[in-house]
Amino acid sequence: MKNSFYKTFILFLVILLSSNFEIHAQKFILLQKGTNQKTRIKYEVGEIFTYKTKNNDFYISDVIRDIQPEIIVLSENVLRPEDITAVYIYDKDPRNQTLKNLSFLSYGAGAIFLSANVINSLYQEGNVNIENGSLITTAALFGSGFVLSKVRYKHFKRKGRNKIQLIILYGD
Repeated sequence: MKNSFYKTFILFLVILLSSNFEIHAQKFILLQKGTNQKTRIKYEVGEIFTYKTKNNDFYISDVIRDIQPEIIVLSENVLRPEDITAVYIYDKDPRNQTLKNLSFLSYGAGAIFLSANVINSLYQEGNVNIENGSLITTAALFGSGFVLSKVRYKHFKRKGRNKIQLIILYGD
């Protein structure tokens, strides 16, 4: 019984080790400001890449098909990193999610503060009576939520310390 188990196991290992493994390359475009790793944004093969070039003053969206050492192959274009002047990163930048959450938090705090004042005045006085200080605080919370919702990272411009790199690991 044990002998057949070992034979099966050894046969399985021989088949596994003799099979042809194909290693897939990991390729991506890296947008980075200076040496700060927290501001890195990665675009991989198959993602939508929205960019502006030296020749065009408008943004073009295209799907990344392949990344080679010197060029980016898109579904309808071939692009060199030197030709890119800006990349639209509004939906890609993880810092935007944090700003969105902070704006919702501020809106929620304003709504809770206002409703707490209304409920408190109804309970104590029997009618809705909101003080000026409460309205000012509520307006400040709603205002800060609005400002935070408008302050987001939209563009990555290639200038100064901002750089665009093509990274190919385990090339084929």
